[in-house]
Amino acid sequence: MAVKNQDLVKVWNGKELIEKNIQFLKQPTKKVNFPLSDYIHSIIKDLIDTYKATPCAGIAANQIGYDKSIFIGMEYDDRPEEGKDDGENLDNVERDPNNYEIYINPQIDKINEKSLQVGDEGCLSIPNLTLQVERYDKIKVRYYTLEGKAAKKPLDKFISRLYQHELDHLDGKLMIEDRERIKDGFISEQIPKELFQKLIERFSK
Repeated sequence: MAVKNQDLVKVWNGKELIEKNIQFLKQPTKKVNFPLSDYIHSIIKDLIDTYKATPCAGIAANQIGYDKSIFIGMEYDDRPEEGKDDGENLDNVERDPNNYEIYINPQIDKINEKSLQVGDEGCLSIPNLTLQVERYDKIKVRYYTLEGKAAKKPLDKFISRLYQHELDHLDGKLMIEDRERIKDGFISEQIPKELFQKLIERFSK
């Protein structure tokens, strides 16, 4: 078991794109079978260790190198209060690193298409980039617990956005790919404009 925050799968290294990482992140992850094997338990332990050591709201398994449909995220009951979460960056939100939930084989069962929200999103796999992304607000989701029991919940606001962001990762999609959902964005001064343009062009293919 290990902390993987130094080995996060990133699309660039600050100077150039890393094509093998892009290819890996664009591959949909594989469903997990129950009961959980020792290997899956080791992945979950790595997710927990990395989450505790990394300032973020969630991490998908493929972001630390595993092609399994699992992510870790802020625990549902600890979501920010209403009206205080719309502008939070997914990777800078304040959270208790010891309060989390493991989502196995997550899916969305139902969405309210008339219910939309726009918020700042960052991504550990695309360092120094922040985008304003439109997502559904009210959704109904299903995922499985460590014991293999289905958990069904309605989600909204920040937790809904977090769930959709991480589910995209597991489906092989990065936030920069869906242009219709991107409302605005900016890059830090640490990213050369030429590199950012290469990223845009790469995900336009």
